[in-house]
Amino acid sequence: MTNDIVARLRGSLLPDDTVSSIRDEAAAEIERLRKERDEARCEVCEWVSLHIRSNEKSPRLIAIQRGWNCFSDSNDECQREAL
Repeated sequence: MTNDIVARLRGSLLPDDTVSSIRDEAAAEIERLRKERDEARCEVCEWVSLHIRSNEKSPRLIAIQRGWNCFSDSNDECQREAL
């Protein structure tokens, strides 16, 4: 079993339609908030790289230092998704 709360919420089998609806709504909200968080993280890394680090470090490397996974593996492009 996964530790990811969204996967657990979506994977649980609850017989009551009301509970199931609430579960799906909660999972969707968590996914939306994660996308917003990752977008904000990308913006922080881009800003820090531009204004504080004087381009010493790429935004992706700044994200790695902070333990954030908001950039694609191959370049400094944020993994932006439509919110």
